[in-house]
Amino acid sequence: MAKLFDYNNPVWRFMGKVADMFFLTVLWVVFSLPIITIGASTKALYYVTLKMAGGKEGYLWQYFFQAFKEGLGQSVAVWLILLAIGLFFGWDLYYYYHLRFPAAVVVFWLFFVLSIFYLFVFTMAFPLAARLEAGVKKLFFLSFMVSLKNFSWVMLMIVAAVCIIAVGVFVFWPVLLFSAGTIAFVNSLILEKVIFPRYGWEKIENAGGE
Repeated sequence: MAKLFDYNNPVWRFMGKVADMFFLTVLWVVFSLPIITIGASTKALYYVTLKMAGGKEGYLWQYFFQAFKEGLGQSVAVWLILLAIGLFFGWDLYYYYHLRFPAAVVVFWLFFVLSIFYLFVFTMAFPLAARLEAGVKKLFFLSFMVSLKNFSWVMLMIVAAVCIIAVGVFVFWPVLLFSAGTIAFVNSLILEKVIFPRYGWEKIENAGGE
């Protein structure tokens, strides 16, 4: 009976992880509300989940806020650039999809391929910002190169994110209450266990290093 109330019991550990995912999702939403700070909020989210994936759990709020305020300007710049590019690709895809002549089809597929590369860079940019000290240009360059060299793993990260959101939207809406934290944690496990060790980044910290 005592084992049932033991904190190290797998059931309680799982429930604790679920609570962490909910808390992180709430933090991410609240700090993203000005919209312009979505980049900083996402970077802070990954800073915490990367720690969790590396077995360095602690005070989630303290870690999140610390990472949010450090490098805030850079995170905002990265987000606004990615947002502008995303809107540009989105409009072009919509526009050329509705044109009815052969050249438009070619242009549409060109932008479709470019959008895939954009999605890969978007997926990698904020985790790298949370882990490395790098300027905006270098951050985008590393995001592009790392995603290309780890194509299958980054694709898995994207697919996992889409599946989690799809389950929340189409199957069981409460999943959305844990979605941001869960997506970041799943991605962080892949990054921390597979991708980052390939480049010696598993122990590099840039926000509030220990």
